[in-house]
Amino acid sequence: MPYIEPSRRKLYDNHIGEIVAHLKNDTFSKAAGDFTYVVYKLMGVFNDKFWQRALCVGCLIMAILEMYRKSHSIYEDKKIIENGDIL
Repeated sequence: MPYIEPSRRKLYDNHIGEIVAHLKNDTFSKAAGDFTYVVYKLMGVFNDKFWQRALCVGCLIMAILEMYRKSHSIYEDKKIIENGDIL
């Protein structure tokens, strides 16, 4: 997430760290439900107008793409080296 300045990250990091600690201490099945709840509550900030909901959906998509780019694609590249590409 290179678009948020370090000083702005500090506003959220402690709170996010607390939530992450709770999620990590739970079972996977409970953590998935809890995580969904947290995301839904955060999305409520953007629920007054259509354009706010559209912005929220766009932010979620970008977060998913960033997660894929930073972790999943690295894993897939490693597996391509190990097992060969499918093309």
